[in-house]
Amino acid sequence: MDKMETDRIKKIAQIISEVSHLDETDMFILLALLADSKKTNAELAKMLKFKDGNSVAYHMRTMQQDGIIERHTIVPNWKRIGLPTEFIILAEAENEEQLLELEKRHVITADEYSSAYGDIVVTPTISGCVVLQDVYQCYGDRIMGIIIGRATSDQDAAVYCKNYVAGRYPGIKVSLLINKYRTISNFFVDKKAIKKLKEFFQIGNKGGSADALKELRDMEI
Repeated sequence: MDKMETDRIKKIAQIISEVSHLDETDMFILLALLADSKKTNAELAKMLKFKDGNSVAYHMRTMQQDGIIERHTIVPNWKRIGLPTEFIILAEAENEEQLLELEKRHVITADEYSSAYGDIVVTPTISGCVVLQDVYQCYGDRIMGIIIGRATSDQDAAVYCKNYVAGRYPGIKVSLLINKYRTISNFFVDKKAIKKLKEFFQIGNKGGSADALKELRDMEI
């Protein structure tokens, strides 16, 4: 992380700390680790102009004790692993009662699955599998459940949506979305995606909007 990027994160940390429960130093450490969790305490100390990494270790330990940092994790490259399809399923209920029934059945199923197989939900398909990442229950202008996951192919995601969501919860309006790229990922602008998209839009496609959208869908980012 160069000086310009460090200064930018410091500025963002200052803005967020003014309206959050963290001071500027803690927020900077949090954002720097979100950007790259491999940063050592010594590297963070250098960025913060601390004498050594002991002060950073103190801030880290305090945030862990306060429940600010709950756990450390990694960001896998799912495409290289063999699960290139990221999908989103929207399960929309007509009313609160229908959504509550959907949630009740989901909780029972998740509890039974966890007891039998563990905490990572994997559903085999004929040609691959589906791994669930997040399941949300949302209230607001619309009442719906949102399922986010990874699949071995677009087809496997479609099979899961049809057989395991629409088929199991009749009366629920289900929509399947396939995510092709992100411009913002885990709070940070995806510079690689932005660069490719800028190149795409600068070319100036001669075809119509349909052709341009198809090319966007097929683009590897």
